[in-house]
Amino acid sequence: MALKLIHHDSIHSPYYNPNATISELAERAINGSLARIHYMSKIISTPNDEDARSRLVPAIKAYGFFANISIGTPPVPQLLMIDTASNLLWFQCLPCTTCFKQSLPLFDPAKSSTYSNIRCGSPACKNSRGSRDPKNEYCSFKKSYLDGTSTAGNLASEQATFETSDEGTVKVPIEVLGCSHVSTLPVDGQESGILGLSYGAGNLPTLVKQLGSKFSYCIGNIYDPQYQYNQLILGDGVILEGDSTTLLTDKGFYFLDLEGISVGEKKLPIDPSTFKRRALGEGGVIIDSGATFTFLKEEGYVPLRNEVESLMAGILNRAASLPKYLCYTGSMERDLTGFPVVTLLFSGGAQLSLDTNSMFFQLTTNVLSMTILSVTPAMKGVSTIGVLAQQSYNVGYDIKQGKIFFQRIDC
Repeated sequence: MALKLIHHDSIHSPYYNPNATISELAERAINGSLARIHYMSKIISTPNDEDARSRLVPAIKAYGFFANISIGTPPVPQLLMIDTASNLLWFQCLPCTTCFKQSLPLFDPAKSSTYSNIRCGSPACKNSRGSRDPKNEYCSFKKSYLDGTSTAGNLASEQATFETSDEGTVKVPIEVLGCSHVSTLPVDGQESGILGLSYGAGNLPTLVKQLGSKFSYCIGNIYDPQYQYNQLILGDGVILEGDSTTLLTDKGFYFLDLEGISVGEKKLPIDPSTFKRRALGEGGVIIDSGATFTFLKEEGYVPLRNEVESLMAGILNRAASLPKYLCYTGSMERDLTGFPVVTLLFSGGAQLSLDTNSMFFQLTTNVLSMTILSVTPAMKGVSTIGVLAQQSYNVGYDIKQGKIFFQRIDC
């Protein structure tokens, strides 16, 4: 089941703004990445209790990918943000007491012949950690985000119709989804909810588990607003090809075993233990669908920064106006010809190779920046591999086998 993915800044996205400047796009990508990773780091470093697990990362603050699906019978179109850090498929429903503005019509469960609220006493309600208030007949949910916003409503089963990449459709009964009647998220009027791709803990009935505990996505060139071949595959047809490395799920996130970094043929002097998770849960490396940039722990970032500075010396001048980032005065297209490939090295021999389009970002018409940044103190030592580092790759998740696959490919 292959779904077409639409990047936030693609011409195919309802958010596309042909008048947006390079600097506006860059500022939004950086700020969105920082906000998202700060939230994720707080969750990772929080004790593993019920309350902590309910505090999700607000994908809507990020600028990732959307998927078109339809809900109910007859089908009602929804535009959902895909999120590897959220475990629920949810969308806004009537009646809506407090809802953010969305471009598509709100879903009315009373008009769908396949909609069914989940009852409080059912195993599905218990496993979903929904509210089982004896005063209420039906199971409810509330997802509170770390920025103080939330979404709440009923848990239900319903049929979803997915638009496939070949312009066809496929109908899938979803065992548990969220029909939100109260949402206070800061959304500016397009998407209607989130398509959660997190595996979820215990018996939590997530979409990923229902569809075989496997999924894959392929990301092409996100700089090109005309590019239309990004795709997500769920269920049958998942692509698990290329080299693999260890995949660990914890607190709803996907952790990888990063061991080192090379620039060209030179392996950087980084202790392999730098990216390991600590006993108290701090540190480690997660892969994410919502963050644009990659963030590395200081001990891994500094050797990379030093090597890039050495290669740039005498070729490009540092941009003094942006001291927080490794920026240079120049043009990616004109000035980075011949820059060596930067490779993230994982256990088992898997690699992510970053060419100049993945390694650098044009901040303004005459300033470029490295897309790998240093973690901030608020990130608790957690490194994150963002979307730019995953360009030109099919990334396949096999959760039951504990493996993730990287295949460099033209989507």
